[in-house]
Amino acid sequence: MSIYVVATMKVLDPSCLEAYGAIAGPLVKHYGGEYVAQSAAPEIVEGDWPAGFQTIVLRWPSREAFMAFWDSPEYAKAKEIRKGKIILNNAILDEAG
Repeated sequence: MSIYVVATMKVLDPSCLEAYGAIAGPLVKHYGGEYVAQSAAPEIVEGDWPAGFQTIVLRWPSREAFMAFWDSPEYAKAKEIRKGKIILNNAILDEAG
C-alpha cells in the first residue's frame, strides 16, 4: 500500500540547497518516491501552520521503500549536508482505503 510523506522545510542557509538537492532528488526517484505537491507558501484555511516553512508531499510505493531511502547511506550524506542549515519535519501518512 502506498504511503505519503508530508514535510515542512525551512531553509536557514541557502548555500546547502544545491548540494542537498543533487543527492536527495535523484534518490527519491531511485527508491520509487515521487513529488506530488510543493508550496513555498501554502494557503492555510484553518489553524496554524509553521510560518516560513515550505510544504512538500511525496508518494512512496510502500513504507519499506521510504525507509530504504531514509536509511540509505546515500541519503545519510544529504542529511549531513543539511544539518544545522535546514529544519525538516516529516510525517508518514497511510493511504486511505
